[in-house]
Amino acid sequence: MRPLLLLSASLLAFGCKPAPQVTRYKVESEAAPASTAPAAVAAKPAPSPAVAAPMVAPASMKAEAAGFDAPKWAKLPAGWSVGPENSMRKATWIVSGPNDSKAEIAVTVFPGSVGGLTANVNRWRGQIGLPPASPDEIAASAKTVKVGGLDSQRFVMTSSDGKKSVDAVMTSKDSATWFFKMNGETAAVEANGAAFVAFLSASQLP
Repeated sequence: MRPLLLLSASLLAFGCKPAPQVTRYKVESEAAPASTAPAAVAAKPAPSPAVAAPMVAPASMKAEAAGFDAPKWAKLPAGWSVGPENSMRKATWIVSGPNDSKAEIAVTVFPGSVGGLTANVNRWRGQIGLPPASPDEIAASAKTVKVGGLDSQRFVMTSSDGKKSVDAVMTSKDSATWFFKMNGETAAVEANGAAFVAFLSASQLP
């Protein structure tokens, strides 16, 4: 009986020994770094194209614009004020109209025809939501005005809802094209149309 009791005690002692803690070796504890890393990478913001390329226009275009002297401007009409500087422009003015309406006049110049008459007029039309016009329609809508004594073409257009207008003048001189564009609320554009034409006529291009 004694050997049997000893054997039973040994078996009992062995059976009471704690089982291996397999749960300590969890799969997720090793996989956690792998699953966390992609999340950290995904959370990092990607470089913004706008930050990488903040320039509004290529350096070559800015260099072309800077290569021309500014015109000799006539006296500014009443209600006109100088707008913010822009490296692509020779001048910017802000004009006022009835009911606190506003418009902006921008002056730019570039060598050559800068895409041609049709492309430029249709670009202005698109800016106020108008569909493209044919070359014949554009030619028929042109009005002849003077800029510093030079014959120029003037185009006046209004959006379908009547709220926005563009009054633009193009002048060719010495293998370059000058653009004078008044763009904004229709009331302001219309109220300053006559002063716009008179001001350009009295000014002198370089």
